[in-house]
Amino acid sequence: MAVELGTIGGSETLIRDLYIELRKKINEWANLTKQTAQARMGYVGQHLVSVATGYPGGRSGARGHDLVIAGHGFGEIKTCYRIDQLGKCLNCGHPVAPMELTCSSCGSDKIQRNDDSKWLISMSHEGDFGSVLDAYRYYLVLFDFTDMANPQTVRSSIWEVDPLAPGFAFCMIDYWHNIRAKSQSKAPFNLWPYSLKFALMRPLLIYRSFIDGDAIRTEIFPGIHAPVYFELDPLEDYARSGNLKGDKLPILASLLKLQVRAKETQRSAFLSELQEQITKRHIPSDVVIDALARALYYNDIKSYLPKVPGNLPARLREGKLI
Repeated sequence: MAVELGTIGGSETLIRDLYIELRKKINEWANLTKQTAQARMGYVGQHLVSVATGYPGGRSGARGHDLVIAGHGFGEIKTCYRIDQLGKCLNCGHPVAPMELTCSSCGSDKIQRNDDSKWLISMSHEGDFGSVLDAYRYYLVLFDFTDMANPQTVRSSIWEVDPLAPGFAFCMIDYWHNIRAKSQSKAPFNLWPYSLKFALMRPLLIYRSFIDGDAIRTEIFPGIHAPVYFELDPLEDYARSGNLKGDKLPILASLLKLQVRAKETQRSAFLSELQEQITKRHIPSDVVIDALARALYYNDIKSYLPKVPGNLPARLREGKLI
């Protein structure tokens, strides 16, 4: 690109590339997907979900229904974009762009990469909380690098989540009553990709592609390839999780109808023994996940269940959660 800073030609080329052409393309896609025509990266996720699932949007942008799903109501889309975060040179402290392999200031390859973006589920008032399970499905879009140390190949993924999965529904109630209620900031719920809370939502990978330069390789696409459930790690890997406290472990063993010799204070040993029995008895992954979600959340939220607002009681009954 033969463009110089400080020139009229440079300014006109920028406007042509990043305004005229981008606006023209985004409007063409909006006419097809019925998604917003705003050119923000978060909205690219909405267009991608519409194209992948075949469901149109409601032209909502940040408000209204992200997807219109005939016969099932609507879907919500959340996008996490981890590929444009600035890093930092550990040698000189200079900012490093995501696609730079070395520091432009000192040439060092000792780079601290940031990958702390997450999905945000906002519940700013009781009405939001009362309708958090109304969607037929949540679609979680993630753009990240396959290797943070070598940020060249971008991975694009879409996970589908049933909000009536215990790990999602109970998590939202726990957030509202036990986390947000005690928070001064009242920040949205932060859902971290690949975390334990994410795994407990039984996310189903319905789309995945890899972008390397100008090349795109699609690995999973709805209707063509089989979707894949996100796998729960071996239980002992969660021994240090702040959410999985010792008092939850006997509850989990009881829900799975398993006997464990290790004490609950020995979290790693307890979880390792539990995992051995799960593997030996071939207990299905979804059974383990739902039991873990109930062990993690239920006792902490059961006193709130009789008085949850809005459509929550009906949706919880529909999912056989109460």
